[in-house]
Amino acid sequence: MAEVNQDGQKTLVAFVVGLLIGGMLVWAFSGPTADAPNKSDDTKTEQTDKNTDDKPNANTDDKKETTKEDTKTTPVEPAQKLEVGDGKISVPDQEASMAIKLDSATYPVSEGWIGVREYNNEQLGYILGVVRFSESQGLVPAEIILQRATTPGRDYAVVIYTEDGDHSFNLANDVQIDKIFDTFKATSK
Repeated sequence: MAEVNQDGQKTLVAFVVGLLIGGMLVWAFSGPTADAPNKSDDTKTEQTDKNTDDKPNANTDDKKETTKEDTKTTPVEPAQKLEVGDGKISVPDQEASMAIKLDSATYPVSEGWIGVREYNNEQLGYILGVVRFSESQGLVPAEIILQRATTPGRDYAVVIYTEDGDHSFNLANDVQIDKIFDTFKATSK
């Protein structure tokens, strides 16, 4: 009987220890993430702690004077607003690269995709890249990142696709608006 009692106690202890370890693992992996402090912040904190421990009034000895530069604030620029209207997009000729910079854009729809396609003999070719824009979500692209770089001397077209609501680009459902909004030439460096 004593053996059964000891086995029961061992089982109970193992169960409780398992719960504690499991709870700590869940807490460790699902808790809010915290950024690691900067190395320079740690050094300052350690020095401050040492000064505080060594001197009774360390804060009064090391006061820093505030200057005009310390009180300056950087102005915050307002978020860009997506311009919706007649669908005019301007992309200048630019060096061959993996990204295309937009000069200006007034989109024909409030949500969709702007893309770059190969353009040869007035025929559209492969899609090199697309980026989403959305008036409601404040997505206003300044450039289009490409899957492969443009080639010097070749022409490219800027096109717009509608968004079907899934926020994922898909040629089967995101339909291209039947218009070329601008063309540009990739130049050599």
